[in-house]
Amino acid sequence: MKEILKIRSLKKIVRRKPILRDINLTLSEGEILGLIGPNGAGKTTLLKIISGSITATAGSVQLAEPESGIGVLPETPALLPSLSGFQNLQLLASIRRKAREQEIREAMKTVGLDPANRKAVGNYSLGMKQRLMLAQAIMEKPKLLLLDEPTNGLDPLGIIDLRQLLFRLASQGVGIIIASHLLHEIELMCHRVAIISNGSIVREVNLQSSEQHLIEISVNSRSDWDKLVRWAGKDNLRPLPSKDFPRGILNSELPVSRVLAELLPAGIAIESIQRAAINLEAIFLECSQLKDGVYR
Repeated sequence: MKEILKIRSLKKIVRRKPILRDINLTLSEGEILGLIGPNGAGKTTLLKIISGSITATAGSVQLAEPESGIGVLPETPALLPSLSGFQNLQLLASIRRKAREQEIREAMKTVGLDPANRKAVGNYSLGMKQRLMLAQAIMEKPKLLLLDEPTNGLDPLGIIDLRQLLFRLASQGVGIIIASHLLHEIELMCHRVAIISNGSIVREVNLQSSEQHLIEISVNSRSDWDKLVRWAGKDNLRPLPSKDFPRGILNSELPVSRVLAELLPAGIAIESIQRAAINLEAIFLECSQLKDGVYR
């Protein structure tokens, strides 16, 4: 797939404090990328630099099609409360003069809002404001969308509608970056995830493939676990919380059948063994915590 965004060696320093540290990232057309990390990790700052609303201290942001524009959904809606939703979008469209009235109406209908509704935005629910800002982000038909906490204020049906809309836009070649705290929704929406901690991307995870080198295994007893540790080596076996049988994640590129064939003759009683599915929550916690359990 064609790359539509390339970020290289991006840094942002504010009052001598590093906010972003050497960020390198790419996005392809039709790809949905999730940004996750603790509060203050740098997610919103990164989106603002990509959109051009603030500048980087160093590094580069390259757009393959800068003329196609960027659609931005900020975390906090910026709307005039005395105007209707349609009037707000008209006002915003007049700045760049790229979206006509028909395109504004189409965008509002796409997100489930009635363009003919004259209700003042000040009387909108948070969910309606979020839908309106999403309409603002897509009304110029950009090739790149930046969404900061897009599920804010949305009820479960609204979140499902958002997910379906993003899938539809991605199928049309739009590249999408989502910053969110909802790990489950990120898993459902995104093709790939970048985990940001302390201003750095500490890990990227492809959600479309399983972790082929990881095997989840549980054994019958503590003595079996000790045997497994000796067989695998401490560096290749990570314990997992368990109320019943000792279990963990084994780092091995061997087929599961081969691992099983080697463990049984070693006298290790296996309760279960399978390829490990990607657990974004576990990966996030592993990447976002220091040894003392304090967030970076």
